[in-house]
Amino acid sequence: MTSTSADDRLALLGGRPAIGHPRPHEMWPPPGDAAELADLAGQRNTDISIKGSSGPVRALEEDFLDFLDHRVRWAVTFNSGTSALLAAYFALGVREGVDVIGPALTYHAALSPVFALRGDVVLADIDPATRCLDPRALEAAVTERTRVVTVVHQWGHPADMDRVLDIAARYGLKVVEDCSHAHGSRYRGRPVGTFGDAAVFSLQAAKAVYAGEGGILVTNDAGVHDRATLLGHYRDRSRDEVTDARLRDHWVTGFGLKLRMSPLNAVVARHALAAFPARRDARHRCLHHLGELIADVPYLEPVTVADDVDMGAWYGYKPLYRPRALPGVDRDLLIDALRAEGMEVGAPSAPRLGTLPLYAASENPLFPGTAKRPAGAMTGSAAEHVEQHALSLPTFTRWPQDKPLIEEYAAAFHKIARQGAELARYAERRAVPADAPAG
Repeated sequence: MTSTSADDRLALLGGRPAIGHPRPHEMWPPPGDAAELADLAGQRNTDISIKGSSGPVRALEEDFLDFLDHRVRWAVTFNSGTSALLAAYFALGVREGVDVIGPALTYHAALSPVFALRGDVVLADIDPATRCLDPRALEAAVTERTRVVTVVHQWGHPADMDRVLDIAARYGLKVVEDCSHAHGSRYRGRPVGTFGDAAVFSLQAAKAVYAGEGGILVTNDAGVHDRATLLGHYRDRSRDEVTDARLRDHWVTGFGLKLRMSPLNAVVARHALAAFPARRDARHRCLHHLGELIADVPYLEPVTVADDVDMGAWYGYKPLYRPRALPGVDRDLLIDALRAEGMEVGAPSAPRLGTLPLYAASENPLFPGTAKRPAGAMTGSAAEHVEQHALSLPTFTRWPQDKPLIEEYAAAFHKIARQGAELARYAERRAVPADAPAG
């Protein structure tokens, strides 16, 4: 990667940017093709309010069972992944006096529905390699109040399910898998979402399989299926599909909520699911190529993928910054310099959950006057380290069209490495107040 001295000057300092492709570089979700748009138009004139499990909603659920190698028996759609998680926690008995253990660094909605059920969340540290719940931290957090553990397959990398399931079995815990980042990911050859007592996939627009808004809960447990169905669905579906006769008595009303998916969202999701295998393969080729090109950048810790897992869809490319390799340059300045080179880059948007008011407060804001356990910020933890050092890059999906752009990204990273001393001098000059006396 040789350059002329003029080309090698940092764009932040007036040089030519290394990346010539205009932004945005990640355009997602992709536009609907003719077949999808025709199906949407047809559904609009057929039925836009499906009351039971039929039409595209039923077809999506059946497609999803096939997607998971038929290792789960039931799939139930919801209007969002958050609603599906609420249904999962409700079905597993989360209520006042119950603790749910989950990872300290993830998207807030993985655990926030617990508060709507008056439960408490206990945060445990993450494994810095997988970025998922650390089994050692999980076991240390178990108390007599613990009933459920939530694993999030963070950014697409599967959690260590063997160890999590072993701990759950020894302590009598139920397991929820949040697979919202991990469509198509596999742990030791088996699809994520097929290990826990319940699993949830978000189908929000940023996900690899998207509905616009939507979620889907999967389970092998008849009781979980029945209670989750009754939380979000009533009348036809609950009458026809709830297996427990005593629970089926609630079929007219369900449990008072309406959280079902629109058939139009189901149409979109079916097309996204059908297109997923080709898009997954393209993402793997793109991000493997990027990883190879930046493996020797001294200030980056590349994304590592364990030998016994498959990243499925990925969910962004998130290496860690090693600030010791660029002394005097903090992450914010590095991001500024990379953006000046034309890169679409930032810090991941999810902070440690313990720093958010919903988690840190000692009162449940949904039930004023009700005390809850405040979560600590977990300073000095692996979660803090990843939060403070991760970079978030696009999830390149088009291969080979994105190959030249990926190579420009790599060139930008290497350019910063070559000009690290100049960037550090810039940081030092910027830190000196304008009215500081000379000398």
